[in-house]
Amino acid sequence: MADYNLHTHTARCRHAVGEDREYVEAAIKAGLTTLGFADHCPQFFPVDDYYSHFRMFPEQAQEYAESIRALQKEYASDIRILLGFETEYYPKTFDKLIEFVRPLHLDYMIMGQHFVGNEYDEGSYSTIEKGKREAYLSRYVAQVKEGLSTGAFTYLAHPDTVRYEGDPDFYIEQMTELCRFAKARDIPLEYNILGYCNKRCYPNPTFWDIVAEIGNKAVIGYDAHTPELLLNHAIYRECEQDLLKRGITPVTIDEINLRGIK
Repeated sequence: MADYNLHTHTARCRHAVGEDREYVEAAIKAGLTTLGFADHCPQFFPVDDYYSHFRMFPEQAQEYAESIRALQKEYASDIRILLGFETEYYPKTFDKLIEFVRPLHLDYMIMGQHFVGNEYDEGSYSTIEKGKREAYLSRYVAQVKEGLSTGAFTYLAHPDTVRYEGDPDFYIEQMTELCRFAKARDIPLEYNILGYCNKRCYPNPTFWDIVAEIGNKAVIGYDAHTPELLLNHAIYRECEQDLLKRGITPVTIDEINLRGIK
């Protein structure tokens, strides 16, 4: 059974459901000792004709922080609650993002790289779209490494999210490089329960074989978009067993450097 989850969304991202309190109460019922909220962070694209549909708006961020901090105090005797964001690393907008989130005094951020480039200027460059080949994969790996180098991220969410359809040997080469880079910086990699549940292109067995070989720290993240997912012990056990059979033991919360944004 899980004892923590750092990948929890809220309805503010417009593709999750449930009240903040419902996630907390589900986590307590599930026996979690730590629940981290990491909803999709606002972005600050320097154009007027584009805004992605899967993240909260900037004007919602303060209310989000206040809601989570209030629940943190209310449920202090029942569960540890942390305030975070999931965000991409976009080179052109990252400084603006950090400037925006710093006053919120986040406990942590996780990187979930859903696009390469800067999203707004790249067209349909989503990682999960079909047809990704060598040029895209190498660009993804380079951009993730650059983002992790900022020191802003606690862990890398669904690192194997790319729907890659190129040379298998090139995939192994690139992802080995990424895993070695993350290990050298003590940044865990996330085995994503939502991807497992929805039979997405991740978790990718080849990727997790590489993780086992390199010896990275691994976390299991629910990526909860409904409170009910936190109660699905059977799915968690299946994901845990998939890691254990590879010789990967998920780390405890105490083994994770939260790297808060203060």
